[in-house]
Amino acid sequence: MAFLVPVFSAIGSAVGSVFGGTAAAGTAATAGTTAASGFSLGTVLTVGSTLLGAAGAIQQGQAAKQAAEYNAQVQEAQAKVAQDQGAAKATEIAQRTKQRLAASRAGSIENGLELDGSVSDVLDTVQKQGALDELTALYDSNIRAQGLRQSAEAERAKGSNAVAASYIGAGSSLLTGFSKLYQV
Repeated sequence: MAFLVPVFSAIGSAVGSVFGGTAAAGTAATAGTTAASGFSLGTVLTVGSTLLGAAGAIQQGQAAKQAAEYNAQVQEAQAKVAQDQGAAKATEIAQRTKQRLAASRAGSIENGLELDGSVSDVLDTVQKQGALDELTALYDSNIRAQGLRQSAEAERAKGSNAVAASYIGAGSSLLTGFSKLYQV
């Protein structure tokens, strides 16, 4: 951005010479500035506008990339939370399954039933259903986390694309501005 200092200096001196003093003095000063620097006010303003447009395009791309990176980090954090929640839910389900099995065994023994035959089948079914619920909780949380991670990757790609587009926009701005200089 250091290249903008001479541009602004030239713009400032050209504008100052136009507005500083009487019309005759301003015209003489402008003619003197034009003759001394070789640039007209229109040329200086076109160059300044072109450079500011290019710099603005690049800055916009960088800002978009930073925003995309922030969004990606948020989504990755959400993915971690989703997995942690799934693990906690699976642990809770496993604990409830153990409690159900223990209550079923105690009830069966209290009622004088043996832990074989149909009672064993019921306990086996409770165990299998608990294991299935536990695995379902883990699977669901992993699917949510995977979706969030993919969204984070898409955000990062969006940020990279914004930077590339900003360079193209800056190049386009430079070409347009310099083509205007050619016409001047």
